[in-house]
Amino acid sequence: MAASAFVYTIHSYVLLLFIFIIVLFFSILIKKNKKLRSDKLEFDEMKRQLEESELLFRTILEQAPLGISIGDSDEFAKEFSPKFQPFNKTYEKILGRTKEELAGIDWKSITHPDDIEYDMSQLKRLLAHEIDNYSMEKRYIKPDGSYTWVNMVIARLDLGNAAQTRMCIVQDITNKKMAEESLRESERSKAVLLSHLPGTAYRCLPDKSRTMQFMSEGCFKLTGYYPEDFTNNKTLSYSDIIAPEHRCIVWKEWERVQTLKTPFRYEYEIVSASGECKWVSEIGQSIYNEDGKIEALEGIIFDITDRKDREEQVKYLSEHDFLTDLYNRKFFDDEKNRLDNMNECLPVTIMIVNINGMRLINDAFGYDEGDQVIKEAAKIIESCCRKNDIIARTAGDEFSIIMKNTSNYDGAYVQRELHNCCEAHNKKIRDRAFDISISCGISTKENANESIDKALKEASDVMHNRKLLNSKSSHSAILSSIMATMYERSHETEEHAKRIAFISRKIGRSMGLPPNVLDELELFSMLHDIGKIGIDDRILNKPGKLSDIESSIMKKHPEIGYRIAMSSPELEPVAQYILCHHEKWDGSGYPKGLKRENIPLLSRILAVSDAYDAMTENRIYRKAMSVDEAIAEIKNNSGTQFDPHVVEVFIKNYNSN
Repeated sequence: MAASAFVYTIHSYVLLLFIFIIVLFFSILIKKNKKLRSDKLEFDEMKRQLEESELLFRTILEQAPLGISIGDSDEFAKEFSPKFQPFNKTYEKILGRTKEELAGIDWKSITHPDDIEYDMSQLKRLLAHEIDNYSMEKRYIKPDGSYTWVNMVIARLDLGNAAQTRMCIVQDITNKKMAEESLRESERSKAVLLSHLPGTAYRCLPDKSRTMQFMSEGCFKLTGYYPEDFTNNKTLSYSDIIAPEHRCIVWKEWERVQTLKTPFRYEYEIVSASGECKWVSEIGQSIYNEDGKIEALEGIIFDITDRKDREEQVKYLSEHDFLTDLYNRKFFDDEKNRLDNMNECLPVTIMIVNINGMRLINDAFGYDEGDQVIKEAAKIIESCCRKNDIIARTAGDEFSIIMKNTSNYDGAYVQRELHNCCEAHNKKIRDRAFDISISCGISTKENANESIDKALKEASDVMHNRKLLNSKSSHSAILSSIMATMYERSHETEEHAKRIAFISRKIGRSMGLPPNVLDELELFSMLHDIGKIGIDDRILNKPGKLSDIESSIMKKHPEIGYRIAMSSPELEPVAQYILCHHEKWDGSGYPKGLKRENIPLLSRILAVSDAYDAMTENRIYRKAMSVDEAIAEIKNNSGTQFDPHVVEVFIKNYNSN
């Protein structure tokens, strides 16, 4: 804008100089005319000089970049609507009208409405002899409706006669005005852009304080301080709000890019006026003077706190187990490999912890209940470890712990504490089926020559050996808890299971089954409904008829029982019998729809003994049948629901009694 004003001033001086020359020529011309009229001597010479002067004057006027027109005082006075006659072609060109067109219109009709008021006020002052001239920037309307910006000067010419002559000089400044408008629009657009930045633009001195010379409006939203607070370090310097741990690093990065003459890009934290920590990204560059020296730094500072939060969230999820919030296997492996080369962390003790019986718990109660056990175990492990210990869930039921600067003796102490905490937890809970039983193994990397992977394998081997020793007792404890829970939740009782076992064993003995099979039959009879542990209580104990949906849920209990049995080595032999104990001789049973001999024999035996005991015992939804009625019902369903041979053996046994 300063350069534009300078150019405008030069144009004004040129215009005034040109007016002076014109006035001078007019004066010379008049004087020579006077002399020609009063003195006839040397007529030819004077005529020649006059013609030369007129030619020179006309040439100057026609080639001048200014438009000139002349008007007299009468035209000025007439309703203040003087008509100016073009004195050169430039005037016609600037206004876009011919001499003939200009002769028929007054100046007000072709002046932009916004410029008429000031023009008229100045004209009145001129006519009242308050001023000898005036100048203004105004717009002339062209025939096509567009307009031309001019710098206009109206001046009184005193030619020595009675009539007062006025001269109008116009300079086309349309390009200058368009440039100014373009500059204003550019400044406006820049201001709008800067006001909508998600941060602040700046210019500062190249010093460690980052002495600001300019900051955009976004400064307040970003920092909580106004731009003027930073200007020339009025209240504080920008460097003051950079988090202390980043301050030196940020300046060193600026020094590095200045040496390389590359753009600056860096992310760091600032502390706002409210004390809030924000992450920002700064993009900047050095500004050099004519001597090649850095005179300023310019750039933009963006708020990237949300992005950093998302990145931290993604990083957290990539490193942590979603169920327990402990570290995951990937992080554990990365950290293990990193620590393998860090001798200052020695000795490093590895502990492997495994939850006993998780498969059995998952199959009996479902994965939701199993997950709760895992989460409780994770809390116990975390409570027994130190803050800087690395605890990870490295498998479904397994945890791995890295303890830096920890001897094997200290690791063993943590292991004992862990067992003690599990026992304390188990005493607090009501349902013994959810007792937490663990197997642990530890090993220590004592010196740099040893491998941390070797210690990990040793700890894992110790854990698996202890798990084998604990497996039978833990499974038995869990199974006992499962059976107790099942009896508590349903109308099935332990006495019912024992009666079925007695009847089934009697049938099996009559059929000549060997002792080991009879043992399996008795175990199967005791556990055949173990899958009901996974059925909702409201369905198990519903007094009336089950709905179709409830019935389909209830029919899943053989499959649930099968999975529970398969998860325990001592129950695996009876798993298939449990799965098939609701199959029917004619193939109308479930879950597989097996027929005849395709149904395991022990399942066929249990079907008869279970039905008989169920019919002869009182239930919530009906009274018990008599023995004769129950036997008759079984006989009626022989060959459809029941194996005819098993029914025959069963009836013979009762008739013999």
